[in-house]
Amino acid sequence: MKLSKLYRVANNCVRQSKPKLEKPKVIQFPVIDICNSRCQMCRIWENKQSTDITVDELKLGLNNELFSEVEAIGFNGGEPTLRSDLIDMVRVVVECLPALKHVSLITNAFKYKQVIEQIDGMASVIKQKNINFDVMVSLDGFESVHDAVRGRDGNFENAKHVIRHIMQSKLVDNVRIGCTVIRENVLHLAPLLDFCIENKVYIKYRLGIPHQRLYTQNLLDPYALTFEEKYEFVEFLEGLISNYETSVQQNFFYRSLIDQVIYDEPRQAGCDWQHRGATITAKGELAYCAVESKALMSNISDGDANKVYFKNEGHLNEIIKTKCDSCHHDYVGLPPAAEYRRQLFARLNNKFHIKSLIRKAPFFDNIDKLRQSKAFNFSLSYYRSSIEGSLNAKDSVEQSVLICGWYGTETLGDKAILGGVIESLQASLGQNIKIVLVAINPYISHMTKLQMPELKSANVVGLEEGVRLAGSCGYCVFGGGPLMAINELAPMQVIFENAKKHGRKTIVAGCGVGPLGENFHNESIRQILLLSDIRIYRDNKSQDYAKTLGVPIQEGEVAEDPAFTWLTKPHSSVISNAQYVDKKVILLGLRDFPYKEYARHLPEHECLAIKSRYENVIVCALQTIVGLHPDVIIRPLPMCTNHFGSDDRWFYRKLFRSASDLKSVLDLSLLGPELPPQEYLAAFENCSVLLAMRFHSLVFGVAKGANCLALDYTLGKGKVKSLAERFNVPVMSLQDLNADDVVDQINLFLESKTREPLVRDQLSFIGVLTKQLTNRK
Repeated sequence: MKLSKLYRVANNCVRQSKPKLEKPKVIQFPVIDICNSRCQMCRIWENKQSTDITVDELKLGLNNELFSEVEAIGFNGGEPTLRSDLIDMVRVVVECLPALKHVSLITNAFKYKQVIEQIDGMASVIKQKNINFDVMVSLDGFESVHDAVRGRDGNFENAKHVIRHIMQSKLVDNVRIGCTVIRENVLHLAPLLDFCIENKVYIKYRLGIPHQRLYTQNLLDPYALTFEEKYEFVEFLEGLISNYETSVQQNFFYRSLIDQVIYDEPRQAGCDWQHRGATITAKGELAYCAVESKALMSNISDGDANKVYFKNEGHLNEIIKTKCDSCHHDYVGLPPAAEYRRQLFARLNNKFHIKSLIRKAPFFDNIDKLRQSKAFNFSLSYYRSSIEGSLNAKDSVEQSVLICGWYGTETLGDKAILGGVIESLQASLGQNIKIVLVAINPYISHMTKLQMPELKSANVVGLEEGVRLAGSCGYCVFGGGPLMAINELAPMQVIFENAKKHGRKTIVAGCGVGPLGENFHNESIRQILLLSDIRIYRDNKSQDYAKTLGVPIQEGEVAEDPAFTWLTKPHSSVISNAQYVDKKVILLGLRDFPYKEYARHLPEHECLAIKSRYENVIVCALQTIVGLHPDVIIRPLPMCTNHFGSDDRWFYRKLFRSASDLKSVLDLSLLGPELPPQEYLAAFENCSVLLAMRFHSLVFGVAKGANCLALDYTLGKGKVKSLAERFNVPVMSLQDLNADDVVDQINLFLESKTREPLVRDQLSFIGVLTKQLTNRK
């Protein structure tokens, strides 16, 4: 590595201020101001003619000193391939830019024969100079979705011709798909990703924004996403980060965009146009960024571009000061120093496997446990300090109930739990109790609030506010789910400490206990249980785990999971699945194998072998069943639709991606945008067989009378097996899963009647909680 490059790397690692303005390294060059698409997010196509920079003007302008260090230039539009002299312009660019290394083209590919001809002509010129050539085809959805966004029937099919051609071309170095996200397509992004994965072409997503170069400064409707649409978009981006995107820089951009969209945080992603990028417009104007910059000069051939570029730095600084924090454009560039260091380490780790080497070092486990323990204790201290300034006892509202737990990460099962807990509290305390729901990630629970009538008047708060409010609410409830060994126990413990300090009634309501973990986690679980006036466990095994932690079990009771309470009440808004009545439907309640939480006692290579075998067994078993029952329908149902709990939609799409023989019988209608919880119920009511791996998919199946086969991912150590045995459901461990056994059990169910759904008087949670609350009034 050259000394100059080492210096830049070192400087970028420690710099405290924005980089100084320098000669452009990258140019965005929209070469034409007309287009043959009719995109909803752009108005260029409304132009009937374009007064564009000429080849001679371009040549004269690029010979300016300003462009002597340009390494990359991007041709776009409008539709750049509509310029008859495009190849001549490319020839000028490669001849006049001495440092040029990369040329890119963005095309809508609508007039595909013309586009292919132009690409081939560009490539022949570019490769003569041994310069990298990148082509991006704009696709904004799969098939009809893309055509609707672009306003042109047949656009998707035309684009496929171009994609096939450039992927086979030896003159095109890199092929990409670019998807612009607006209201029209935001709920339909996954099918396009599947298309790209199947065709082995890379795709990046960007959010459509008002844009002066596209004449959309005042066009708002295509970009005005509702909260629900923002929710789906950011969860899709989270899925890209976890399951698809490998570029450290692109993932940081996605992370920055997520924070902007859902948390209204300032942009963190770097941008070359803040210090080393320029735009040449179709007219030949010079500008900084295309989104906000004014024209610095009317034509780069008329005057000293270098002087103008540096003379107008004040305008650039004003853009940075007033516009950049809220900009969602997909520009990337140099990130903040801390993020630069992180990305640098990530690249070094990918190359030299530094983390693996560190983990193999002697005493690493002990040091890591000590580090985790210190971090957990720091979290406890942090939340305890936030109690200062909270409401005093005299400010309490006796009929308010604070519910905490793993909300803000909720699955479909968690929503059912929450509904059951609230109904049970109302049965004892009255219908008018005020609910405060503490959410780890409030935007997740805001979505739940929109979906569930039970939360209509609830107040959703974050962790810090929840900690403060715990001392002023009449009741503090850990509302179902497992008390398990994760770092988020810290704020939950402090919530109970503050409630107890102010004499509030504290309840563990229908919780599991486990899996257990490090001593500091287990001690936190113990403290939460000991701080509880009422302890209701969801099964006997959980009560046994509590006993091992030193919690007196005679003071607790066991009841059914609170989700049963919600599941056995009438739900009038359920969407009918009448088309599945009298059909053989295999409903899937599967998930990725969470071995890091539930198989810590096994080596990782063994866990990965179990995971691989489980996935292969499921696909093979279903293929066999389809061969035996050609009329069967397979419906994957996602119990989790957010990344915090490992979004099941991504797991299913990956699981069936290579099973082409199952596509004709796969009903993927439940893998779209997240539905209100009551709208999933009909799927459980109308299935012939349920393969239940998610714990609450088994709860839903048992409650709705489905024929259930339980797949135990806790490997015999936890909740799935315990629940299956309680309701006489056949259960198979992932550790020794066998395709023949799965097929035999499914066949047996397909030939049998469904079970009877549970009725309210078979349940005990609502009765146990009501009794406990009545006794302690």
